[in-house]
Amino acid sequence: MGTLNNGPFGHLNGRVGNLVSYTLKGKNVVRAAGKSTKPPTLARLANYQRMKVVNAFLKPMLAFLNLGFAKAVEDTDRNPYNEAVSFNKKYALQGAYPNINMDYSKAMVSKGDLPPALSPALNVLSNGIEFSWEMQSNIAPQCLNNRVMLVIYFPEGVDATGIPKAAMELSGTRRHECRDFMALSAKELAKPFQAYIAFIADDRLNVSNSVWVGV
Repeated sequence: MGTLNNGPFGHLNGRVGNLVSYTLKGKNVVRAAGKSTKPPTLARLANYQRMKVVNAFLKPMLAFLNLGFAKAVEDTDRNPYNEAVSFNKKYALQGAYPNINMDYSKAMVSKGDLPPALSPALNVLSNGIEFSWEMQSNIAPQCLNNRVMLVIYFPEGVDATGIPKAAMELSGTRRHECRDFMALSAKELAKPFQAYIAFIADDRLNVSNSVWVGV
């Protein structure tokens, strides 16, 4: 990504398309981006796989992440998706190349200051999944009406394509209700899944850390 220093008539720094621009001895230099002919190193191959694994996990739940990581990038030049990638790439992967995969129990799809879900659980029913949680005994009154946010991630997809998919609830029941339900089809319920729960304030400006509920 390129940036214009000192406004629209300033020097361009960074990469735009196949051009790379930088400042050399006070002059703005633009050159074509070169391509390496060397075979990728093991470290680079491992990084490629880490990015591929994390993106496969996060891309289906973009709408959730835009809310879940908005607080984490407040007053910065970062965006929610890149922040989610950075966190999960660092903390939620396991294994070594070429067998790098997600540790779903350590993944995070929401990051904020509200109290997280206490003792979350799920119950698979014939027409969907029921989520439940407990109330903290000393929770602040303004947190009682937080809305629950739910995401169910299907790593193998739900059809013959095998493309990962996510089902999301972005504004569910109130925290104090301690229960919510997500309707799913029989085809979805037959597939492996990973589930996460978080809470969001009514103003949509603050969230809790997400908690992995399990499979």
